[in-house]
Amino acid sequence: MADQPTAEIERFRATNGRIVGGTGLALCVVVAALLVATETFAVAVPGVIGCAFVAGLVWMALLRPSVSATLSELQLRTLFETITIPLASIDTVLVRRYLLVRSGGVRYICPAISRPLRKSIRAEMRWSGGNAMQPGASLERLDKATGDSLQTQVKSEQELAYADFVEERLTVLAANDRARRGIEERSEEEYELGSQVVRRTAWTEIGVLAGLAVAFVVALVVL
Repeated sequence: MADQPTAEIERFRATNGRIVGGTGLALCVVVAALLVATETFAVAVPGVIGCAFVAGLVWMALLRPSVSATLSELQLRTLFETITIPLASIDTVLVRRYLLVRSGGVRYICPAISRPLRKSIRAEMRWSGGNAMQPGASLERLDKATGDSLQTQVKSEQELAYADFVEERLTVLAANDRARRGIEERSEEEYELGSQVVRRTAWTEIGVLAGLAVAFVVALVVL
């Protein structure tokens, strides 16, 4: 098997939650500043801690989710965990109200990339009526797409919606990784590779939120 490079080659632009998340963080800072400037110590301390807790929730829910890829792995960061998926194991990529990836028969979702509701309804038509799912971007549409660079796009950037680009780009990366590994599409090797998915819980972020929650309760009781 060829050596698998791990350096990040692409980070996909998040299309969901950034504006609301940034606004939420700004409001938390403003409210905390007002509490410090206008309220007593007994009110300001728990208030500021509460603002920090809300800001942490906003960051985890709206700003933490992201999608990036190396030559051999897809990384999905969600609210509470980071999921690393071997690209060659991916058989389905679909963007609707969230990014959905299927590997080894398991579905993984990431809210960082989404499609507008009207277009999401159209994307639903790409699912089959049976138990199996059809890829949002099929390999048949990408037979002429070769190489690892963005020059493999079939459509121009102006013609291609970003959600469609993500579907097609991840499908191309998955096909390229299968070719490097010598694995055929929809094969047993592809399915078994899905067992190598790694899920890491965001214990640091969860710990910080838990600490802020405890500090808020203590501040209310003590002050």
